[in-house]
Amino acid sequence: MNNVVLIGRLTKDPELRYIPGTGTPVATFTLAIDRDYTKKDGSKDTDFIPIEVMGKSAEFCANYIAKGRLVAIQGSIRVDRYQTQSGENRTFTKVSARNVQALDSNRSKSENPYVESHPGSQPSFEPSFEPNQGLDPNGFQAIDDDDIPF
Repeated sequence: MNNVVLIGRLTKDPELRYIPGTGTPVATFTLAIDRDYTKKDGSKDTDFIPIEVMGKSAEFCANYIAKGRLVAIQGSIRVDRYQTQSGENRTFTKVSARNVQALDSNRSKSENPYVESHPGSQPSFEPSFEPNQGLDPNGFQAIDDDDIPF
């Protein structure tokens, strides 16, 4: 079984390219993941894992995730073997991602997404979250035991 699940932050924006001939989108990026243990000096080592995503997930990565975003990756480990121009054999290990999920918000400090996408304008409707009348200060209403169906 070759199954990997990783959670980490992107070290830079994903790079999107297309496979010649088929036009399949491929996104590549690196995840920074802290190791579980802490050194004697209080610091942690960080691993930098290369990730490759293909298909619609690659386009999602290129359009919606960026440097610093926290993401979860599910996929498998791939080992590519190749030979350099000087004839030296090399291997490159990466994670081939099947699923990518953004775990943190892409919003800035503003809590209103409408204002972010339409700067300088205000929405025509502002929701009101005032409690209904007849509720006690804690937001609960008294119920008679005879009104409970069980």
